[in-house]
Amino acid sequence: MMDNPLNVMTALIALGMLLLGVGYTTRDSDIGVGMLALGVLVMLSSLFYRLYLAFA
Repeated sequence: MMDNPLNVMTALIALGMLLLGVGYTTRDSDIGVGMLALGVLVMLSSLFYRLYLAFA
């Protein structure tokens, strides 16, 4: 199932949006700020995954 690049990108973007949303609602605590940072990293990893596919 996860061998299709579209599925991988969709899963990364969905996970990143989930982390950003939950992190934003709990941004007053340290775990919320950590979830926001992790969400940003996951969203950037989708970009890097797409660049990897383009140049590999």
